[in-house]
Parts: sequence; structure tokens; C-alpha cells
Amino acid sequence: MSSITETRQNLIGTWALVEYKVVNIETGHVTYPMGSNVQGFLMYSADGFVSANLMKPGAPAFLSEDRVRGTQEELSEAMKHYLGYCGHYDLEEANGGIMVKHNMQVCSFPNWIGHEQGRLITFNGNILEINTANAVNMCTGHLDGKSHSHQLAFDAWGAQLASAVI
Repeated sequence: MSSITETRQNLIGTWALVEYKVVNIETGHVTYPMGSNVQGFLMYSADGFVSANLMKPGAPAFLSEDRVRGTQEELSEAMKHYLGYCGHYDLEEANGGIMVKHNMQVCSFPNWIGHEQGRLITFNGNILEINTANAVNMCTGHLDGKSHSHQLAFDAWGAQLASAVI
């Protein structure tokens, strides 16, 4: 198990989303809530801030070039295709691993503002794996009355840049 200090050092930086899936804990059924081609970034700073941005490609462009003049339908579709938040993060040992706790200070989904969400994290080479299963204050939710685990994988952005140059 990594120490908190070592985990914090490994976590700092920009991470590119590789996969976001939801697994039904009871049945193992997998869904992709933002599609299989979801895009996004997760950034952790040394001073304790996190910024997460996830986007389902394909939202239709607004007819107006002014985002505040979008129609209700355009605004609704844009919201369905995007999730972003920012706030403080902290790390703690939990459930035999390391949990990162995101404290939402701004969020495109207003219900999360002011809330804390825990996620278990592990590193697998250049991949950061995040799992809400068994996390305290998790955001697994209960869809159709069944528990679900949100599982995300992110690739270290610097590693992507280095492989692109080679």
C-alpha cells in the first residue's frame, strides 16, 4: 500500500480519461453512462485542488454563438453531454487502500456543490484507477434500487505526450 505522501506525489498532474463505466455490484452488468467514447481530464494540483471535466462527444452546436442565448433544448442537451467540477481534495487511508476525497466547490451539477465524495484510487503503471465501490461518502448512487460502482481509468498526460513524441 502506498503512503499518503507517495500517493499525493504520484497523483499531482493532469490525467486523460481512458474509460468511464458503471458496474452493477450485484450482477456485474456494465454500462457506459457517457458513452464508450467519453473524453475528459482530471487535474490534481500540489496545493490541494482538483478539477474534473468529462464530456460525451456529439452535443449539437447552438444556433447562436452566445452560450447564454441557447434554447432550452440546446441547454438541456449540453448539460446531458458534460460534467465538470472543481474544489479541494484530500487523501486518507481507507478500506485497505487510499481514498481521495473531492470537495465540490463549483460544479455543473448543482446538487453536488458543497458535498464531499470519496473514491478509492490505485496506480497501475501510468494509469490512475478510480473506483467508488466501498468508499466512504461515495457517489455510487442507487439506480433501479441496485448498488453501482463508478469506475474510471485515467492515463498520465505527460506519459501520453512522451509517447506521441517518440
